[in-house]
Amino acid sequence: MIDEGPSADDIDRFGGDTGYCPHCGEEVWDQAPQCPSCGTWIEGGVGGQRPDEAWFKRRMTLFILIVVIVAFILVFVL
Repeated sequence: MIDEGPSADDIDRFGGDTGYCPHCGEEVWDQAPQCPSCGTWIEGGVGGQRPDEAWFKRRMTLFILIVVIVAFILVFVL
């Protein structure tokens, strides 16, 4: 049997509160104790972003911060 995910009626009934599994990135219900896709227990709650998107966002923020610091040093110190 293939899990087709929640139906439109389920989303309307439960308010559509979903997030992403911190381990595999699949969409899960907000109150789910365990990810139905990978079986990981979700202790801290589901994430608002997919893990790969959150990782990319953190890396880009770090990159931009480094560029700003280097530019500051080049302009004001040298």
